[in-house]
Amino acid sequence: MKDFKMKKNGRRILWSFLLVLLISVWGVGSLTAAEPTQGGDSALSTAETPEPAAASSATAWLVSGVDMQPGRAVFVTEGKVEKFLHFTLADPARLVVDLYGVRPSFSERVFAAQAGFSQVRVGTYQDRTRFVFDAAASGLPNYHLARQADQIVLIWDGGRAVSTVPSPSVASRVGGRVDVTAINFAKDGGKSQLIIDLSGPAAIEPAVKQGNLVRFGVNNASISQALRRTFDSHSFPSAMLRATPYTVMNGKRQDVRFAVELKGDVSYQLLQQPNKLILVVDDGAYTAPATASNVPLPVPVSSFAPAVQLAAAPVAEVDGAQVPLQPLEKEVVYTGEKIQLVFDDADVRDIFQLIAEVSDLNIIVSDEVKGSITLRLIDVPWDQALDLILETKNLGMLKKGNVVRVLPKEQIRSMEEAKFTAARNKEKLEDLVTEVVPVSYTAIKNVEGPSKELMTERGKLTADDRNKQIIVTDIPSVITAIKKLVAILDTPERQVMIEARIVEADSTFNRNLGVNWGFGYADRIKDSFSEAIDAGANSGWLGDSNLGFGGNFIIPPAGASMAQAAGIGGGIQFAKFAADALTLDLRLSAMESQGSGKIISRPRVTTLNGEKAKISQGTMIPYQTVSNDEITTELVEAALSLEVTPVINPDNSIILDIKATNSSPGTTVATGAGAAPEIDSKEAETKVLVKDGETTVIGGIFVENNDFAENGVPILRSIPFLGNLFKSTQKNNLRSELLIFITPRIIK
Repeated sequence: MKDFKMKKNGRRILWSFLLVLLISVWGVGSLTAAEPTQGGDSALSTAETPEPAAASSATAWLVSGVDMQPGRAVFVTEGKVEKFLHFTLADPARLVVDLYGVRPSFSERVFAAQAGFSQVRVGTYQDRTRFVFDAAASGLPNYHLARQADQIVLIWDGGRAVSTVPSPSVASRVGGRVDVTAINFAKDGGKSQLIIDLSGPAAIEPAVKQGNLVRFGVNNASISQALRRTFDSHSFPSAMLRATPYTVMNGKRQDVRFAVELKGDVSYQLLQQPNKLILVVDDGAYTAPATASNVPLPVPVSSFAPAVQLAAAPVAEVDGAQVPLQPLEKEVVYTGEKIQLVFDDADVRDIFQLIAEVSDLNIIVSDEVKGSITLRLIDVPWDQALDLILETKNLGMLKKGNVVRVLPKEQIRSMEEAKFTAARNKEKLEDLVTEVVPVSYTAIKNVEGPSKELMTERGKLTADDRNKQIIVTDIPSVITAIKKLVAILDTPERQVMIEARIVEADSTFNRNLGVNWGFGYADRIKDSFSEAIDAGANSGWLGDSNLGFGGNFIIPPAGASMAQAAGIGGGIQFAKFAADALTLDLRLSAMESQGSGKIISRPRVTTLNGEKAKISQGTMIPYQTVSNDEITTELVEAALSLEVTPVINPDNSIILDIKATNSSPGTTVATGAGAAPEIDSKEAETKVLVKDGETTVIGGIFVENNDFAENGVPILRSIPFLGNLFKSTQKNNLRSELLIFITPRIIK
């Protein structure tokens, strides 16, 4: 994880790297970034603020070597190093020192080191030279890095201490008014540092401790309003809790004071360097790193990620009872490396440069991107931080490969509009071509309308119904798009084979099948049902219904015909068979062998998706009518008829629109041309939802057979009254039920 802390000083940005990527320095003139530090060790970063150089000191641009002595290393430069930076890395332990603005004058890249460090590796990177001190043991020795005259000196256990009092040249300049330009927090091993940058040498008010509060200050100084706030460090493994700067008046002179609250009774030391004041606190027991459980994981954020990333427009407040539907947004999980950023009135362009170094992206910032930003982000993925900064500054980005362009949103919109206008103008200049697109399966009208929506103003489309093709005249790109659209729409219609089994069975067999004739209903179409009723009862018309085994069907509303109402009242029922087709066939075979019923017919028919299939079985009854002394015979069908319209759903379930009709001869009535039977008709319609290969059942169609038999002594049984003594009569009233099993199968 990379942590950065930045403060603004005029036009300059000083940042501290607190937890950075492991950096391996190998090869001549190159640096390679390694994995992030493990184990939670914090990296210390201290940047030396440039100060006005003395007349005798020229700015260094070459480093000629490192003078290694026991417990001491001096970076030999030909002049003064204006800026240097150092931090630590773990696994393995290393100390990294960056000297800015200088290049090595030697070719060696590895040096032997003294006790405490095993070796020193050297590399160059952009505007700096980097020295990596590899620890000889598992941890780094106690060290201190400071400037002595024009040289940078590193002291560790066993070396000569570096003086922390101002040099005579510095002390001679103390007395003028100074400004507090930045306040920074850093960690160095088991110590925490509060680093106060000053605009010049200053007189210091010594530190005084009262309980857990340490007070010190800078005399004859001023501090900006932006820095006059509490700096909270409680989230760090540090004994320092918070630091608050404030001002006091000493006569006509203004002094700046600092109140630092500690977490406990720990030792501290106040050090002064040129243009810098450092409070060093021994962390002691508070130096334990944060546990892994305290590190937040990437959090899914609802965001859309188009090629142009723009912030969402504000949503107006609405009444709670009328909450508008919001479009579904793609959930994004930010996967970038977590960083810690603290910016105080920093230039936004510098922030983008910092994110570019972390993300390995090539970021190009438009000249129109200006301004500053103040924010505090702790353990945030860098890509989420980038999105937040873009949204805060009303910016967008265009990404192509690993190159990102950052521009204002209005400029991006203008660019997109310009591209759209240029594309339209190009279309007007392209030559028109004509092609014939065949349509094999669907109707011409099904592709004609959608194709016209893709055409330009100069395009033309002609439908050829006879040859099932469309003739398109337009630019090549439009014709290509129309061909792709036709290929999607012009697909073969799926087919369904409907298998019906018409069975005549007694009531005992009906019960043995395990058919559930119950269904629930509701007054309107919905997913839950509030009441269950017996389908055999005359319940009138229902809205949306649910079969006992999960098959849903819809019976027409009260506006249906009376013939249909009579059919429902007559007892035609719908249900769903619980077993599969094989089990059904086995049970029907057993029924016939036991004499409980018989299979009357087993028709099969195949139909297209959405087309009606009809199955009918019965007789034609002749009816004679007399008109103008002419006798006309007309055949009327008395049959069991079944009409089924299947509709295939995307999940391969099937909606069956079923119409069942049972017409049978009734009693004989007199007509003008003689006697003729009545036609008793029962009819019902429903919609059933079944799976591919499932079976639905239609029942409630009853057939009655009345038998009369008489046995007796001839002649004697015909004697009135006495004949009953010589004969016996037998009446049989047999009632059976017609069951219709419908099984749809999708043909694949």
